[in-house]
Amino acid sequence: MSAYLIGIDGGGSKTDFLLCDLGLNEVARCYYGSSNPNDIGTVSAAELLTDGVNSLCASAGIEKSEVAAVFAGIAGATSRNNVAVLTEALRKALPGAKAAVLHDGINVLYGAFPDSDGVSVICGTGSSCFVKKGGEIFRIGGYGSLDLCGNGYEIGRAALAHALKTVDGREQEGVMEELLHKKFGNDFLRSLETMLELGKKQTASLAPLVFEAAERGDGSALAIIKTNVEYIVGLIDKAGEKFEGDYGVAIAGGIFKSALAEQMLKANVNRRAKITKNAADPVFGAAARAKQLLTESL
Repeated sequence: MSAYLIGIDGGGSKTDFLLCDLGLNEVARCYYGSSNPNDIGTVSAAELLTDGVNSLCASAGIEKSEVAAVFAGIAGATSRNNVAVLTEALRKALPGAKAAVLHDGINVLYGAFPDSDGVSVICGTGSSCFVKKGGEIFRIGGYGSLDLCGNGYEIGRAALAHALKTVDGREQEGVMEELLHKKFGNDFLRSLETMLELGKKQTASLAPLVFEAAERGDGSALAIIKTNVEYIVGLIDKAGEKFEGDYGVAIAGGIFKSALAEQMLKANVNRRAKITKNAADPVFGAAARAKQLLTESL
């Protein structure tokens, strides 16, 4: 009898694989690197999902035929034909299981609101906002390079852009540049090629420096964070149009490890939005979505 579920949470930094029973109790877990197909390629992402599922089942000592359903929420999955390719990879790896793939924002949504309506906002390497209302899922913003804000990548990119402007005097150096000098050296122009070659994950890894600078009173760093938080506020306010009264909003991602970002968000978002940090890891939301697949026709 099929007695297990697999939830997969894939972002720009890491991919979390969870095997659990039908009561959503953890049985086994493993981690891999980024599974965003737009970053590593669709074929590589499919191979990573297959490897992760195989490793998960092997570590738990179960047959793959015992898995009833699998859901993978993967950043970048909704671009091009990624959903179809990744779903097919999971079906081949787990031929007896119901399988589905969508954006990683679904994981936070189902983790916080498995049986009710609500809104999820992820602000990690990238950003996304999803609304669950009356059994339907709606997406707001976060359309890759065509709608790039509210995330660690954009915060890091803006910091580098500001630092380079200090070279010719268009901007004044501050605490943020002081911290960046420690990473790139005293001559930003000598490091220009290195900066231009940074990937999304590497650029996003600079965001903590911006938050540190902001907490030390750096005006430029504060302005960068404010711009990105305002973008997130706009997503949440737009999501509120789907609801008549108060609505729950679960936030997740590296940006909200900063108390400053969370405080700024709560101070500016509309009063009907009830902000909470997602208590459970998003991968448990993926498992909850996998469980729901058992009642659906695919």
